[in-house]
Amino acid sequence: MHETFLFLERCRQVDALMKSQKEIDLLDLSARLRQLLLDGNALVHQANQNYRIKFVFRVGEFRGPPPDEHDVILSLEDGLDPDTRRPGGLAKEVNLDGFLAHKVLYLRGKAYSVRDIIKHASDAAGGVHRSDNPSEQHKKIADYSSGFGIGGLPAAIRQLQAIGRVTLKGLAPLIEALQRRP
Repeated sequence: MHETFLFLERCRQVDALMKSQKEIDLLDLSARLRQLLLDGNALVHQANQNYRIKFVFRVGEFRGPPPDEHDVILSLEDGLDPDTRRPGGLAKEVNLDGFLAHKVLYLRGKAYSVRDIIKHASDAAGGVHRSDNPSEQHKKIADYSSGFGIGGLPAAIRQLQAIGRVTLKGLAPLIEALQRRP
């Protein structure tokens, strides 16, 4: 399958899956996000070869001082997407690497990024692989996620909805360029 068609189809799948309230769909979303953004030869880079678009992702930020070990849980959840956070919330623009490194969760002062959440869901929670013996990082995210739910979904898995929204907004220039192409 041609990388352009595959990229566009995966983006359509991200759009559909991120709207779901089913955990299995959000796990599938993690697999699509991983393939689009993280895998060694990520689809975004394959599809962007001829365009060389510089991606811009608008991301929400935490308020206040950086968390420390006394802050048990601090999560951006929907606040990652500036369009769904409270009015007046802090936001900034980052490139693709900045987006993947953007901190969305703190557990006792330890920061976890967009990349960490996608990898947890895809590589440990069942999006691509499922592990009974995950790495320490994945275990901490899993413990948080199983102990804290939002709307009936494990919190870290639900975070993928906002990650999906921000991803598609950031990739929109490439999606539009590819859709205009014959």
